[in-house]
Amino acid sequence: MKKSYKSGCAVLLLLTSLFSKTGMAQAESQAAAKPDYTKVYRYCLDGDVMSALRVLGEGGYKLSRQDSIFKTRFESRFKGATDHSDYIGSRRSPIDGLLGIFQSYWRKSLLDNSGNYDTALLNNLFGFLQTTYSPGKQLFFNNDSLDRYLGRYISSLGLHTTGLGKTGRLYDLLVWGSEKDTTYSFTLNREKISSRVMLMDKFVTLGWEEYATLDKYYPGGWATDTALYCVKKGYDLSSEAFLISYLAHESRHFADYKLFAKLSSADLEYRAKLTELSMAKETLFKLLSSFINNANAKSNNGHSIANFCVIRDLSGRLFKTGFEADISKWKKLRIKKVNRVASKLLRSTTKQLLRIGRTVEKYISVLCGFYDSPFVILKTKTTQKNVRNSAHQI
Repeated sequence: MKKSYKSGCAVLLLLTSLFSKTGMAQAESQAAAKPDYTKVYRYCLDGDVMSALRVLGEGGYKLSRQDSIFKTRFESRFKGATDHSDYIGSRRSPIDGLLGIFQSYWRKSLLDNSGNYDTALLNNLFGFLQTTYSPGKQLFFNNDSLDRYLGRYISSLGLHTTGLGKTGRLYDLLVWGSEKDTTYSFTLNREKISSRVMLMDKFVTLGWEEYATLDKYYPGGWATDTALYCVKKGYDLSSEAFLISYLAHESRHFADYKLFAKLSSADLEYRAKLTELSMAKETLFKLLSSFINNANAKSNNGHSIANFCVIRDLSGRLFKTGFEADISKWKKLRIKKVNRVASKLLRSTTKQLLRIGRTVEKYISVLCGFYDSPFVILKTKTTQKNVRNSAHQI
């Protein structure tokens, strides 16, 4: 599996020897079992590293050399009072001091879900910019000013950044060294689209998700109101992963920013993931597995909520059930049928959102965890406020 965060969350397949003839064989099977990495990464991407540590600390495992290395690295980063990993040392750059501030904030936040370290981070950033960046002496303490001066500071060092914004519940920092401006033209659900795409490379940091998963997962790209941004190293540019899970997914965001300017992160992701499922062929069941394994209706992460809602709603239409978690049942369906139902659901939700009005802020996501019926979401309206993330994972 490539180290990339290509479509919500990638799926880690675990191979386990199964024995059933004798009690001894069953005991050997249990002893040989690996840690549940699917759980580990799901907890990490939900910002709950303590639960991931508990999974890794469970007994009964016969760890392979690779498992032992991962466990040691993970515990070195998160188990002690301080981070003993080589996070900063492995990515030396002109922003070491700034990255250290974010590293400390991420670690505290990931290990303590009950705490809120946002104010401490902002205070530290304010002090850092005032003492390190000469123009920062004119900085006023508010988020807009911090965002502006942070961007200027990073640009002055010849680097690029998304600015000061949140991914899920945490402030993030994505910084890269080079980018190439290009244009892709394609058809998305019968609509001809030309998208400006910035291919980014030479990353210093890909944010807290990369930090939490030891570089395993990270945002593959995001959309702004002017262009799509792509983490180049995460893709084969001729693959479905790029053309559908990145380009079509982010183009859906790009179009939705114009259609529904205030729509929440979870709702935006719901629509983008349906777009993927309406088009994917080679990667369809891999996508479905990913959405199933990384679904969480109670998460603060828009992707996890959207994963739950997408699987729940398609399950209702394809199986006449609630959330169907058995991927073997999905694999019995024809690919074209799943494509067709996903496309129909996307069009239906578009019509419902337009009926509510283009200023709709939150719609499908508020129903997660409260309804199993895939049809309820098309009958309920809401305009509760939700802040959109500055960077959208794919």
